[in-house]
Amino acid sequence: VTAAVKTKVYGETDPELTYTVAPALIGTDEFTGTLERTTGENIGDHAIGQGNLTLNSNYAVTFVPANLSITAKTIMVAAVVKTKEYGEADPELTYTFSPALIGTDGFTGSLIRVVGEKAGAYAINKNNLSLSGNYILDYTAANLNITKAQLTISAENKEKFVGTTNPVLTVTYNGFKNNETSAVLIAQPAISTTATAGSLAGNYPITANGAIADNYNINYVAGTLKVVAGAPTDINIASVTVYENSAIGTNAATFSSTSENPLSTFTYTLMAGAGDTDNGLFTISGNKINTASVLDFESKSNYSIRIKSTTQYGTSMEKVFIIALNDVNETPTLAAVDNQNICFTTTAQTVALTGVSAGPEANQSTTLTVSSSNSNLFETLTISGSGATAKINYKVKAGAIAGTATITVTVKDNGGTANGGVDTYSRTFVVTVNALPIAAINSDKGTQISKGETVLLNATGGSNYVWAAHNSIISGQHSATLAVRPSETTTYTVTVTNSSGCSETRSITLTVLEDFVKVKATNIMSPNGDGVNDKWVIDNLDLYPNNEVKVFDRTGRLLFGKKGYDNSWDATLNGLPLAEGTYYYIIDFGTKRPKIKGFITITRSEQTR
Repeated sequence: VTAAVKTKVYGETDPELTYTVAPALIGTDEFTGTLERTTGENIGDHAIGQGNLTLNSNYAVTFVPANLSITAKTIMVAAVVKTKEYGEADPELTYTFSPALIGTDGFTGSLIRVVGEKAGAYAINKNNLSLSGNYILDYTAANLNITKAQLTISAENKEKFVGTTNPVLTVTYNGFKNNETSAVLIAQPAISTTATAGSLAGNYPITANGAIADNYNINYVAGTLKVVAGAPTDINIASVTVYENSAIGTNAATFSSTSENPLSTFTYTLMAGAGDTDNGLFTISGNKINTASVLDFESKSNYSIRIKSTTQYGTSMEKVFIIALNDVNETPTLAAVDNQNICFTTTAQTVALTGVSAGPEANQSTTLTVSSSNSNLFETLTISGSGATAKINYKVKAGAIAGTATITVTVKDNGGTANGGVDTYSRTFVVTVNALPIAAINSDKGTQISKGETVLLNATGGSNYVWAAHNSIISGQHSATLAVRPSETTTYTVTVTNSSGCSETRSITLTVLEDFVKVKATNIMSPNGDGVNDKWVIDNLDLYPNNEVKVFDRTGRLLFGKKGYDNSWDATLNGLPLAEGTYYYIIDFGTKRPKIKGFITITRSEQTR
């Protein structure tokens, strides 16, 4: 019995399992039972076995098995075309498929589109969309189409006054996506209007055009530039009291104007015409009218002037005003006194007073008095002189150190107060006494050092420091700390200035001992050109310029000698390198001075640090 090979597609019903027989059965003999295949519905070969197929005992059945082959089912998957407007979220990416899946089989994964957010078509790809191995997925792609968004550019309405330059023309934007701004435009809109600086009152169009964008369709909305007339609508006067006999140039009034244009500025001139009777007695400076003559109340008490107010755009109006003159005793004068800032001292101080007078009245005299809000600050406080030569004299108390006081100076004339007259006038100013800094200097190594030693001098007590040595300022040294390496006994001076600008000076003397303690020679050299120990260095020898250095070999032969040695010997003799080994040196500082002796080891095989 030979089983027949069978085939089906995943999900289909099994075909009938059949077989062939050789040789033929005898008579009416026949098989009972059927073939069976191994269970399973996934793709692959499933063995077809004999199952319960049998004959009667007259036969011996030899069975030849075969396979039922299950092949994958092809599913046609088609991505659905999608559309969105630029700036919107992606729609869900969907697909259709056929034929139907088998049983509870389902897709896993999802579609994905090509990355990009500009307007255009982006392919929708299969990505990781898949079925089980029982299927062949035949995928047809589609596109996600991003259309341009709508952007409206509106010219903003503006307003200006006749005669002025056009305001800056601007636009607003409506429709930007993704928090974008006009910076994304390939070309910015051009904004224009037909109005000019000379345009008459009226409405003029403002238009915008020319913008270009990758992701936007652009609509434009026009605006309006309104040109408004801005002539002065009124002139106002703020009169001041004008006394007879006032000096030429005395202010009589201040003008102001109103206009439809809040940005208008005004200039004022005296104009000929009705009401100009006394124009010649006054001058205009800015928006103020001042006397051009000494006016006498007994001759005339009221003065008529005609004023013209003109805007910066050339529009104007005129108006007549009356200036009244007053016959009263006028206030004495005293110029403002500057505040005084001094550093503490018990030396007598003076403050000059200027502008002292009885006012415009002739033949009046003045008296001056002075007082202080802080009597504990002054040893003395007086006032002397009169008129332009008056002055305040004061002396700070020895124990005051610092403080402030408000000084009041009062001028009184003898014109009286009749008819509302004023015969006294006071001014105040502040005297500030600033404390001196508490200056000090200390040395990190005391005041007695070896020659060649570096010392840090540290000053305290201020915010700025100026150092000097031997009464000469040390250029560029303005910090609290000064590093010095004196070659002789030296006095250093620092001028300490605090935040108030007050200064004190302190000095410190460093006694330099010529004890040769800081003269130290290296005892090893590796002159191999690596930049480390290539030269023989003797620290602080530069401070002993009369030195003489000699180097010997073991036999006492002189190999090198130099007066005023400068750390330049490179372990050579007549230009040739000395052999590795130990050599001996003498440093001679001169008659009645010690000699320093020692050895130098020369090695050339490796770096020696």
